[in-house]
Amino acid sequence: MTPRLLRRGLPALLSLAAAALFAAAELRAQDPVPRDTLRRDSVGIRDPNVRGDTMPDRAAPDTVPADSTLPAPIFPLLSEPRQSGFGPGVWVYGPEELARFHGLSLLELLDRIPGVVITREGSPGRPAGAASFGGGGGRLRVFMDGWELPSFGASSPELQRIPLIDIASIRVYRGLGEIRLDIQTLRLTDRRPFALIEGGEGDYATRILRGLFSRPLGQRMVVTVGVDVSETGGFRRIEPFSANTGFGRLSYAFRVDRAVEVEYRTTAVDAERTVLSGGNRATLPVEAYDRGELLLRARGRLAGPIWLDGAVGRSFQRPDGVDSISPDRSALQGYARAVADVPAGRLEGALRYRAVDDEGFAAQGLEASARAEVTPGRALTAWGEVHAGSWGGSTGIELEGAARTGAWRGISFFGQAATGTRAIRYWQDTTEVVRNLGSLVNPSIPALDTVPVVRFPSITPTLVALRAGAELNRGTVQAGAAFVVHDLGDVAPYGFQFDRGAAPAGGSTVSGIEAYASVPVYWRQLRFDAHYTDFFAVPERPYTPARFGRAALEFHGVYRSGNLEPTLRAEILARDRALSVDAETGTLTAVTEPYAISSVFVQIRVLDVRAFYRFENVLNRRSAADIPGLTLPGARALFGVRWFFRD
Repeated sequence: MTPRLLRRGLPALLSLAAAALFAAAELRAQDPVPRDTLRRDSVGIRDPNVRGDTMPDRAAPDTVPADSTLPAPIFPLLSEPRQSGFGPGVWVYGPEELARFHGLSLLELLDRIPGVVITREGSPGRPAGAASFGGGGGRLRVFMDGWELPSFGASSPELQRIPLIDIASIRVYRGLGEIRLDIQTLRLTDRRPFALIEGGEGDYATRILRGLFSRPLGQRMVVTVGVDVSETGGFRRIEPFSANTGFGRLSYAFRVDRAVEVEYRTTAVDAERTVLSGGNRATLPVEAYDRGELLLRARGRLAGPIWLDGAVGRSFQRPDGVDSISPDRSALQGYARAVADVPAGRLEGALRYRAVDDEGFAAQGLEASARAEVTPGRALTAWGEVHAGSWGGSTGIELEGAARTGAWRGISFFGQAATGTRAIRYWQDTTEVVRNLGSLVNPSIPALDTVPVVRFPSITPTLVALRAGAELNRGTVQAGAAFVVHDLGDVAPYGFQFDRGAAPAGGSTVSGIEAYASVPVYWRQLRFDAHYTDFFAVPERPYTPARFGRAALEFHGVYRSGNLEPTLRAEILARDRALSVDAETGTLTAVTEPYAISSVFVQIRVLDVRAFYRFENVLNRRSAADIPGLTLPGARALFGVRWFFRD
């Protein structure tokens, strides 16, 4: 059996192991909770011991036997930043919101954030970059329980290769200098085992299978294991992709506020693509690699409101023999951070170190950061942060801060500013002249030879940006608008296959307006949500549409004493022209055409079972493309079921 067959068969073996665990635990779906035990803000059948349906998150009174709801020996959670919403540019997706989201990857969730532009090469699984305000590559960072997921194959992490199975909440910070995703994984809060099963199928041979099981072991340990299998043949079955993940965590609690944890996760990625152009077929290089992390984490209270958190471990990417384009890299990482949460505000400081076996997109270096939030009263809030880092010998310092006043009759005003530099690496194809040793024994062989090489030079563009606006929060009506001026020295390419080898684009200043609204329509269960960004003209920065937006109409209600919860969402995404990469020359000189894509999502929850249906690109727009010549897929349907268990 070849190594590649082993890699493809691993998810099936993990799935069988997970199924055995489920059966051994003798799990059963929880019984309906009596009406008088539901909280007033309850949505759906709730285990009153947790928030967000049966997703374990926060302890609360329960009606089940006391011996089953003793506190679990959990890994303690740190306090979260206090700012959220359109003004500070922070969006939080908790268990309740994630319970109504079903997709193949984290990328589809980020696509809902106002002002964020996703640049897709093609079908799900193909490379895709994400940026705000035309920031380009190197300005997206992903943290999972404080551990940064470094990018080895591009200047930014590939969000489609991050599994969804054990994500409990996501905090999306859309700053002026970067997009940051803080992911919190699922944690038990009582001693009952928890399990999750999700399966789905759709067009283009799309399949998803997800399973998770978590339970205490003894009085001090909790074990969590899971699998996440996502596969698709891609549009016209010529873009096959699979990302198959297995992971395990084992935590040990010394006491309620101190614990250690060991975690291992690995993802096997296989991706291919055949490009059709003018009746010709061209096959792109195959991607086939394993990506993973192995780390030891510790967290505990130092004194009073001060908490310490740290981890050390290794991240790696190992390509298979058929993969000629994915770098073979590994990195030793470590971080330590301190958090203090007091009534007047929140302070956080962190120190991060990375050592790599071979310099590439991920460079060796050290970073120190600090963040302060001040909330002296309801009429004034402010925050600021600083990042100082040296990566691969290039040093950068970034400052960002914001303030918010109000609200007066529901209206508040805010301002935000950022400045600084950061080191960003990009892929450069070049040549090198080397001495040919064969010429010493054979005079007919040239003494010098020219060979192709890949280098990873750095740019340190300077950023100066301002944002100011107002926001309305009155009852169930929410709306806001802001004016943005964003000056950036250079824009780095993403470094994915579609723009790998392209040179950074020259700097420019962009300015525009952004707005959003969320209002009820006749019934409180029916809401209209929309966001819109307008830069007034086609920016000179790549992958930045002149104007773009999304509008959605969503119905969400809870009925039958919380046992029935339907959700219906119809939305349309529209984009104007944008500067993009030329698929033939590899230069950032092409211009895309405007397009609009509509989608529908339906979910019905009965007790703890959710049945969902997604229909993407309903009108089957076949000319939509973020990169000219590489069209987005046509209409696609995806349906499935998700089931939670507690016992």
